[in-house]
Amino acid sequence: MKSVNLNAIATETRNPHTLDLDKSTPRQIARKINREDFTAARAVQAANKEIAAVIVMAAQAYAQKHKIIFIGAGTSGRLGILEAVECVPTFGTKPSQIIGLIAGGKKAVFRSQEGAEDNAKQGAAEIRRAAKKDDLVIGLTASGRTPYVMGALQEALRLGARTALISCNPQAVCPQAQVHICLPTGPEALCGSTRMKAGTATKMALNAITTGAMTLCGKTYGNLMIDVQPTNQKLVARAIRLICTVSGADEKTAAKLLAAAGKNVKTAVVMHRKKVSKSEAEKLLKKQNGFLTKVIDD
Repeated sequence: MKSVNLNAIATETRNPHTLDLDKSTPRQIARKINREDFTAARAVQAANKEIAAVIVMAAQAYAQKHKIIFIGAGTSGRLGILEAVECVPTFGTKPSQIIGLIAGGKKAVFRSQEGAEDNAKQGAAEIRRAAKKDDLVIGLTASGRTPYVMGALQEALRLGARTALISCNPQAVCPQAQVHICLPTGPEALCGSTRMKAGTATKMALNAITTGAMTLCGKTYGNLMIDVQPTNQKLVARAIRLICTVSGADEKTAAKLLAAAGKNVKTAVVMHRKKVSKSEAEKLLKKQNGFLTKVIDD
């Protein structure tokens, strides 16, 4: 295996601001780590152009019923899985359309499987099973070099999928990625611990990509989570509040509308605003590709 010069990877170098971390008081430790955390937000801000490009790629893939696949190792892989899982209750997506893959498989979600990240062939094999032409594969690796991720992106390109990379290494060279979102978070407060700033910045970028893509696909109304899936008491209460806010109905009426609409917030809103049946509301939404604003505001 080719040796890696860790000194060339910013996230692996020592942070001059935390050299005395072990001699600091608890309050000082908290302050030093928090000061470094601000770098994560600035790093994401610096990559807004590339993040916007991937938002478009993700929206196109989703609208055309292709998959969006996040793939990574360790912290990065877990963040990808988290993002994919949360899209289901937040935006009403199908679990099979936005997925996360991690080096080492499911067991790596709960217990570190560090050696798995070095297997480029395994990354390629997993993408071969999961991806098809025109899917979107987003590689996640703080270092910008993880073999498992690089192998996956290379295979994705061969299959005709679109590719993107999120890394925190400005020196990363990744011809396998059509778009590289570089988040220059710099050295970690704890040297090499990329679960910290790099992980935070990666999660912020993922938040922007999924929320942006789903917004472009009509999954929001203004800044409201209009496609929320009311699968527990908290989400049922949220769904009712959404119906009240958008339709103007009172809480009791909103609860009845939600039940009559098969727990679909958009349908309930259209039923009330347009004074139509559930089936008619569904037809109106389908005609506008699910964009609520085009049904009730235009």
